[in-house]
Amino acid sequence: MQLRASMSKFRLYFKYETLEKATNFFDDSRKLGQGGGGSVYKGILPDKKVVAVKRLVFNTRQWADDLFNEVNLISGIQHKNLVRLLGCSIEGPESLLVYEYLSNRSLDQVLLVNNATRVLTWEERLHIIIGTAEGLAYLHGGCGVKIIHRDIKASNILLDENLTAKIADFGLARCIAPDKSHLNTGIAGTIGYMAPEYLVRGQLTEKADVYAFGVLVMEILTGRKNSVYTRGSSSILQSVWEHYKSNNLAVCIDPALQGKFPVLEVSNVLQISLLCTQASMELRPPMSGVVEMLHDKDRVVPQPNQPPFLNASVLFDKSSSRSSTCTRGC
Repeated sequence: MQLRASMSKFRLYFKYETLEKATNFFDDSRKLGQGGGGSVYKGILPDKKVVAVKRLVFNTRQWADDLFNEVNLISGIQHKNLVRLLGCSIEGPESLLVYEYLSNRSLDQVLLVNNATRVLTWEERLHIIIGTAEGLAYLHGGCGVKIIHRDIKASNILLDENLTAKIADFGLARCIAPDKSHLNTGIAGTIGYMAPEYLVRGQLTEKADVYAFGVLVMEILTGRKNSVYTRGSSSILQSVWEHYKSNNLAVCIDPALQGKFPVLEVSNVLQISLLCTQASMELRPPMSGVVEMLHDKDRVVPQPNQPPFLNASVLFDKSSSRSSTCTRGC
């Protein structure tokens, strides 16, 4: 079996019974979170190593494909901004994935939950943004193959004890061959983060991740969750664009920061997020370029065009027949 070969190659195999005991038989008190792919539990291995165990609750062909895809894609790559896969189990009553344990859990739990126990500072938010950008830049061109994540969002960004961002959940990720410019594929991911060309035509390039990253940056800086495309809704893109046009981007910033941020630098980062969410994928910068802009505070950020929020109802009409094919978050 191909998955077994991948596990053997990278020594990724765990016995189901070991992981069952490590999580105290998946006790609710060990539960770290719930996602589209299943529940995640804190586990303590016999050698006292703390891990995160993802329990895949749907043992269908699609979820088996996602499991293999994740193991195959990330078992052979390592980067400080990618969550590290430690192993998996496929021979028990359900499939399990084992990851490094990250004490601060996911970004959405820290940033977008009303009862969040702390407020992220501007410096911490920028650190998370840069880390996510560097992880994506690595996936798109730094690891020898071009990997498109397809589901960048706050719940898929995990944080370690230093609030270093680590991209997680590669079940939907796809590789693009060096001689191909794009893939034509079924729609999968989370509506609200999907690039227009992917949502409407199924055309997948790395620029789909760039678009989702732009939306994520807006969420991080405004403290506001992006709304999905529905008639009459005001998206986060629309709000940021309108304040950009009025030269008052600082108004968008999360009020929880109480004005404790450098206005010019924050405005530049929001302007970068607008560049990432351009309607035309050709106008979006590559993630390597985004990383450069984020690190170079003196760099002049190009002027963005209007993002595609005004066509939201059109996108919704065209995608409504397809949205049921989204495998997560739709």
